[in-house]
Amino acid sequence: MRKTLLLLCLVLPLHAAEPLITFENRPMGSVEKPLVLRSYLPEPEIDDAVFSQHDTGRKVSKYNPQIGSDVKGEVVPMAGIAAGIGVNFGPALSYVFDTTECRLLYTWQGGFVDMMPYWGDVSKGSRISFGYVPKLIGTLFWKTSGKDPIELNGKSISDLGPRVYTGHRLVKGVPVYEFKAGETPFTLKVTPSDKPLACTVTVTTPGNGTLTWKGIDGATGKGTMTLTLAGSDIGKFEGYKPDNKITKASTSAGEKLFLQYGCSACHSTDGSKNHGPSVGLLFGHDVEIEGLDKPVKADREYLVESIKAPNAKVVKGYPPNYMPPFGLPDVEYDSLVLYIESLATPE
Repeated sequence: MRKTLLLLCLVLPLHAAEPLITFENRPMGSVEKPLVLRSYLPEPEIDDAVFSQHDTGRKVSKYNPQIGSDVKGEVVPMAGIAAGIGVNFGPALSYVFDTTECRLLYTWQGGFVDMMPYWGDVSKGSRISFGYVPKLIGTLFWKTSGKDPIELNGKSISDLGPRVYTGHRLVKGVPVYEFKAGETPFTLKVTPSDKPLACTVTVTTPGNGTLTWKGIDGATGKGTMTLTLAGSDIGKFEGYKPDNKITKASTSAGEKLFLQYGCSACHSTDGSKNHGPSVGLLFGHDVEIEGLDKPVKADREYLVESIKAPNAKVVKGYPPNYMPPFGLPDVEYDSLVLYIESLATPE
């Protein structure tokens, strides 16, 4: 159900042979090994018309367990997708596929989801009591609306009949979704694109019917259609914002924040290459920037700007939009800078 009182959910990675993901609140996959997660997932204000096959949560009376009865007032349903599969290819691409509507809901870059509201603090194990749907991390660049844009012989598959999810299979770790619209079977696969704020979508159906993607010129094919789904920056998300209660900047606080905000998923601390530039041996050194003839010094001003507005100065050799902006208290910026400064010289 969507926008409902979410009470119970089995949160498992769909790589069954691997251990459960219960130790990292900002999990990340990679292009080589995508992370596939079925859980409650955020709903970034998607058009209600998309959810024609979903039930809609209803307001219910507040309940007081101490007196064992309802009390004055109502509980407003939380907004969340309870039938979605979230997939992450590292900062290159994340998306949500809805198994109730059998369609791609939205896509983003630069991160995945922050599970802190649902999985809880790793040191305490308690989740948020209400509003515990995970939070998005990254730059949202496309979301669906209205009828499904996939068309068969000029007709939206939303109009072919009820959509029924029949499962998915992993092909080299990448999910291929299988479903029916009416009596017609389809498959759908989503993978990263080499273009910014874009992904590649492949749709198949038996026979030689003409597939098209409404609104994209040239997106067509007989029985198989592959297209680049390109978008634009329609929202930036930072995940869950904890209250760290840091009153004084310190290197140790910076190290804790570096792990808490998932910086280690993309930035190594030893100078080695990763999704993003290493913070090891960085502070005080020159950095080559895309579009600039001269390097800039990695001082406090540069580091704080890079955290606040990562696209302001993109390091040469790295793509834009791979890091979400972080709006933090000054004491947290100072702590992160102190930690990065501590990594400026080899041990």
